[in-house]
Amino acid sequence: MANRWEADLAEQGDLSMPLTIRLARAEDLPVLEWYGLHTPHREIIATGFAMQERGNGVFIVAEVNGFPGGQVCIDFARKQRYGRATLWALRVFPPLRGAGLGVRLMAAAERCALSRGIMEAELGVDRDNAGVLGFYDRLGYAVHGTEKGRYSYRTPGGELVHLPIDQWILRKRLRPAANLSAAL
Repeated sequence: MANRWEADLAEQGDLSMPLTIRLARAEDLPVLEWYGLHTPHREIIATGFAMQERGNGVFIVAEVNGFPGGQVCIDFARKQRYGRATLWALRVFPPLRGAGLGVRLMAAAERCALSRGIMEAELGVDRDNAGVLGFYDRLGYAVHGTEKGRYSYRTPGGELVHLPIDQWILRKRLRPAANLSAAL
């Protein structure tokens, strides 16, 4: 699916392996289950891709040596009335963590939001995952409150899973003049 996002996302990395930040493609979805690690989340992965297909979101992958080793989704509709993009499902394949993929994916997500005229990004961090707060702080995100609730999904085996949401809500004011490529 070629569109205006492709030009915004096209980026070659500086790893010892070839890296490209790009839009997700349908053929990425099974591979993004990462050898069974995220197979129970197949429906969630498909939801991110469906948002992209409908035009109310973007699903970005970090392709490392031909393998989609990282992802982030952007929901443009959920907080549209507040002028915010909601970033979710930032994931990096465990053996590739620490190589800068998360930073590159976040920079690409922010560029996508800015290209749509959205000046603020928001994301949730599970309160039992406090270890990632430093990562988001370094990227300029600050805690703006908490959110509790529930979400549900179906596993490939048909089981309906209900999970509680207990998150910190982080926000960042996006700046068009900021040199986001410096974070890459």
